[in-house]
Parts: sequence; C-alpha cells; structure tokens
Amino acid sequence: MLASDTDQHLVLRRLERVLIAFFVLAALFLLVVYFADPSIYTKTLLLQPSPANRYPFQVTLFLIGVLVFIAVLIVGVLQHWRWLFWLLLVAFGFSSLEIPAAILQLSGVIPDLFPVWYTLCRMGVAVLEVAIAVWMVQIYRHYGIWAIGKRKKTSL
Repeated sequence: MLASDTDQHLVLRRLERVLIAFFVLAALFLLVVYFADPSIYTKTLLLQPSPANRYPFQVTLFLIGVLVFIAVLIVGVLQHWRWLFWLLLVAFGFSSLEIPAAILQLSGVIPDLFPVWYTLCRMGVAVLEVAIAVWMVQIYRHYGIWAIGKRKKTSL
C-alpha cells in the first residue's frame, strides 16, 4: 500500500468511527431524554401532556422510529452510501442555524418551549455537527466521497 492509500484508509476509518459514535451518542441521548423528561417529546409532537400517562404510545412509537432511522444511518455509513454522505454533509452543515436560534431562545427573543438544559444540549450538538461537516468537506476535497478516492475523468 502506498502512503497516500494508507492515509486515505485511515481517514475513511476515522470518519466511520466518528459518525457511528455520533449516532450512538444521539440514540443514547434520545433515550435519556425519554426517561428523564418525556414531556419534551410530547411538546415536540404537539400532544396534550397527561399526568396519568407519562409515556404516551405516540411518543414511544416516535422514539422507536427515530432509533430505527439511526440504525439505518449507521448501516449506510458502514456501506459507504454515496447519497448518505451528501445528506449528512447538508444536514450537518445546516445545523449551524440551530446555534443562533438557540442563542435567541436563551436570550428570550424567541419563545422557548423546552428547558434550558435541553436548548444548550441542542446547541452543543449543532456545534459538533458543524465541525463534522467542515471535516467532511475537507475529506471530500482531498480524498473524495467517504475518502474512498475520487473518480477519474474519462476522455471521450
């Protein structure tokens, strides 16, 4: 293996590990929020909170759906789905909009339906997503999508 091939392989493995770790942590965070304060999901889904039913069926179903989606994303990262690279890059890049929105919510300019700790966590996740997006752009520019090489131009 050439030095550049080794570098490319290391970058690919790092990107996979970072994205999988991010998704696993996101899933754990979803579960912690579900058990600590399920009313956040109730508010998100625009349901009426009920003191008798702390974990409504709709909330549980929503959580299961999101966890299945995260599992599909992990499979896509491991399989190096080309479209997923671009989807993650765009989604993580646009999460930069969460940072000023959270600042406006914390300053009281925009109403905040959620506790302060949750808003701060969302803002921290957005900063992490933007950092990953910037790194993905650098990887794309140097090594191609998923760091598996750039397509060679073919002449006609």
